[in-house]
Amino acid sequence: MGTSHGPRRAALWAGAIAVGAATALFGLTPAQAASVTVAGGSLDWGFKASFRTYVSYGNGNPPIAVSDGATKNTDGTFDFPATGGTYDAAAGTASVNYGGTVVFSYPAHGFEITLANPTLIVDGDGQGSLKADVDLVATGAEEQHLDQAEIATVATTAPTVTDGAVTFSALASTLTAEGASAFAGFYTAGTALDPVTATASTSATTTPEEPTDPEDPADPEEPATGDTSAAQTITAAVAGGALTLTSAGSAVSLSAATPGQTATGSLNAVTVSDLRGTNSGWDLVGQVTDFTATGGGSIPAANLGWTPSAAVASTGLVSAGGVKNVVAAGDTVAPGTGLGSSRTLCTADTGSSLGSATCGAALSLGIPESSAAGEYSAVLTLTLS
Repeated sequence: MGTSHGPRRAALWAGAIAVGAATALFGLTPAQAASVTVAGGSLDWGFKASFRTYVSYGNGNPPIAVSDGATKNTDGTFDFPATGGTYDAAAGTASVNYGGTVVFSYPAHGFEITLANPTLIVDGDGQGSLKADVDLVATGAEEQHLDQAEIATVATTAPTVTDGAVTFSALASTLTAEGASAFAGFYTAGTALDPVTATASTSATTTPEEPTDPEDPADPEEPATGDTSAAQTITAAVAGGALTLTSAGSAVSLSAATPGQTATGSLNAVTVSDLRGTNSGWDLVGQVTDFTATGGGSIPAANLGWTPSAAVASTGLVSAGGVKNVVAAGDTVAPGTGLGSSRTLCTADTGSSLGSATCGAALSLGIPESSAAGEYSAVLTLTLS
């Protein structure tokens, strides 16, 4: 567990918006049969692709910044260089420290989160953890600083071993309760995060050579005179688009009800279109204000519940490369424990979010017996990230 130098706090809002156990690692030469000191290597991780996308649209200067040796990869994840630690390939254990800092800044939404110096711990039994220093500055809350908080659990497998160096490739990572708090409650514990790839060696890391540009493909040969067929090469540039949210309407009327009864209705259908070309997943969440009447009456926001629904929007086209668009509806929330806090309407995981999906919900507002007569209204905000 990390050490907190500031009090825990409630989440700003909930979302704004491992596999088989490895009982032993590969056998190595006797020289590698004991724990060795790390001198080089790197860790590639991006926390969560949809969170990076959300922050990238913010007004931070810049929204996402790297420093202290951390760098950005071309896919938007981050590379942290090894700074020390040990590993024992024969025993299947490792505790490797990596350096560097990443800052997620979104002043308009009232937060700045700093993640630094991640540590990968592998126990050799198929499980591990990812720790890091985290600073949280958020509007309306005291600052937090956590030293080596356990951000994620990691499902570990036997590494690839090359000349004594080890590589852990695409390890599944899952957000912990401590990680959820450190990241301001944007996601709940148990949320799948980006996979972790890490290397460690006993020799210092050297800068790789720049890859050479591939040769241009040869032009197709002209058909010989008298041929009865001809070939033409067709090219098309596909540019990444945007992650968008549209709604079929802006007003919802619930049925009339008396105190002690339930007013019902339906949310206007919304459409999420993920045309970014990254297949990095998204989440759509909602939260409502308290219901108020012109005469001064009030119904708490928690009394609005919903039963979400979701479906993929079919276009009739064949999916590219067999990629499937999959959308899942959020959990049913009953009146009394409802939308006073952020709740998931629908979500698409990394690897299955491309394309469009429609989401809706049956709404139910529990009217307290203490409610005064009147016409009540509230604002439900849906946030896509």
